[in-house]
Amino acid sequence: MSPTLAASAPERSLVERFDTWKRTGIGRVALYGILVGAVAGLYYGAGRAGLHLAYLHGTVTALWPPVGVGVAALIILGPGIWPGIVIGDLLLADFSTPWGTIAGQTVGNTLEVVVAAVLFRRLTQKRIALERVRDVLALVGCAALGTLISAVFGVVSLRLGDVIKADEFGNVFRTWWLGDFAGALVFTPLILVWAARRTWRMPRMRVAEALLLLTILIVLIEVPSQRDVPYIVFPVLIWAALRFGPFGAATALAITSSLTVWNTAHGSGPFLRTSLTHSVLASQLFVAVAALTSLILAALTAERAASEGAQQALTDEQTALRRIATLVAAEAASDRVFEQVTFEAAQTLGASAASLARFDENGTVTFVGGWSETGRLAFPVGSRVPVDETGVLAEIRKTGRPERIDDYEGRAPEIVERLSSFGYASASAAPIRVGGRVWGALVAAAPRDEPLAPGSERRLADFAELVAQALANADAYRKLAASRVRIVEAGDTERRRLERNLHDGAQQRLVSLALQLRMIKASLRENPASAEALLDEANRELEQALEELRELARGIHPVVLTDRGLEAAIRALAGRAPVPVELTRLPEDRLPDSVEAAIYYLVAEAITNVAKYAQATYASVTVERSNGFATVVVRDDGIGGAAPVPGSGLVGLADRVEALGGRLHIESAPGLGTELTAEIPC
Repeated sequence: MSPTLAASAPERSLVERFDTWKRTGIGRVALYGILVGAVAGLYYGAGRAGLHLAYLHGTVTALWPPVGVGVAALIILGPGIWPGIVIGDLLLADFSTPWGTIAGQTVGNTLEVVVAAVLFRRLTQKRIALERVRDVLALVGCAALGTLISAVFGVVSLRLGDVIKADEFGNVFRTWWLGDFAGALVFTPLILVWAARRTWRMPRMRVAEALLLLTILIVLIEVPSQRDVPYIVFPVLIWAALRFGPFGAATALAITSSLTVWNTAHGSGPFLRTSLTHSVLASQLFVAVAALTSLILAALTAERAASEGAQQALTDEQTALRRIATLVAAEAASDRVFEQVTFEAAQTLGASAASLARFDENGTVTFVGGWSETGRLAFPVGSRVPVDETGVLAEIRKTGRPERIDDYEGRAPEIVERLSSFGYASASAAPIRVGGRVWGALVAAAPRDEPLAPGSERRLADFAELVAQALANADAYRKLAASRVRIVEAGDTERRRLERNLHDGAQQRLVSLALQLRMIKASLRENPASAEALLDEANRELEQALEELRELARGIHPVVLTDRGLEAAIRALAGRAPVPVELTRLPEDRLPDSVEAAIYYLVAEAITNVAKYAQATYASVTVERSNGFATVVVRDDGIGGAAPVPGSGLVGLADRVEALGGRLHIESAPGLGTELTAEIPC
């Protein structure tokens, strides 16, 4: 075992044990409890931090972080984790207030998070990167509705518990709602975009730019001389949105909002007013405006980048197709075309490796092309393996749809070992359809630290659809070239056989006959009686020579096919077969000579194979003509397992059928007999 495999074996074993454990009843309950506890802890921690910003009665704040934490947690983990919100909220509760007030606040705070998260997941199909304006607007709308529910429950419970006076209701309601709303606008995007970030690698200059941006942002907020200019930070927020997208905008927004509210709560900053209520309102409106501006601008930037990326991807795909088409048009070797296809696919997706696989008739898959950055492939070109041992290709064979694998949970150990040893952690695959059937699949793989982008399987499917015909043409060229070689070799072999048989048989008899005729000529004058005996012998030699010539001619082209047609020729084949052959349907009209000859030899070879290899007790032959095609079906009830492997007679039949523009298909599952179907244009 290599050092890489040896080092990774314990890790894989631990992961496998954990995967097995978490599927058990105890494992599921324990994992759920851990998630609920984690959410409760995060909610409580965010609440403790938010209470430092409290203005009214120690509970109503200008910015309430737990809302953002809770909404983000339920969006990512699912609404089923809501008990964590209840626990976290109860841990934050002031138990000196009436129990009814505590219950009302807890119900309201739980409902606001659940409603906002469920609606957002449904409206956005769980897109958490906030890279579309409609996703940002969905978050704003869901947050506004959810926090409104909390404000109603919370403030009404305070009033019913006589914690606030009637004339304070409006101010407390507004502060509660805007505080929760601001918390959702600031901290939910922050957690979502950090969770959605695919890679943390950035060029050094990009890192330096980010540090400079943060430094300028903090200086503008905290330097006393700048605190009286409230919106001086907006150019920096715009900078973050334009240069770093939603990730930069959400991070800069969280820093700006937290410092602004902190300063206002501690009596400094540009939002201090004569009234505490007005100070809170001013800071909340600033946070809302900053959030909407930066998040929407970042989403617009991301959409523009996505549009430009899609346009560039389309240009790259067209360029790749031109390169592939050039190779196909030049009748380059199929191996070269297949390698180019995998290279272009890997470059298009940013993958570290790509392979092209062709599905075989007997449940195996042959890798006909491949490319990788390292030059090493998990499945080398030319290898043929059972499709079930290839991971994602097995799914393609079953579904015929694009597939993606982000981990190897539940996969066969040999697959995990093979792919892990090459460092592959994720893979996308797309079917290649030719003539309405799945010809094969295109696969792209990537390492764990640089996973494939979301939606890569759809992009790969689009690319596979574009190159499918080129691959079919290249494969057809390959098969045609191989078929030409086999036909030439078969012709040479047949000529040598005829030459040998003529030399050893009919030629020898004709030479002997010529000698006998000379002897007869010499003896006619001297011994006429012996001449008659010699004539009888010569006649026998001539008859044997004619019989041998007939045998040779029968191997070249059957006379009955020429004289009486395909039906009579096939009936003659069936009559001589050692296995009972049922002729279910035969054409009454004559077909073109080349088609009749191809069908005759196909049926003859099939019946011969049934007799020699199938161990069958029965066979049937059907030949019918419809829609411009002659369809031949030969079935038997034998042991199955037939395959057109190199050197077999089935390969020669396929060559003969394909030479006429037809197609040969074989179904021969072990133990289920064999069905050979040929379609030939006529």
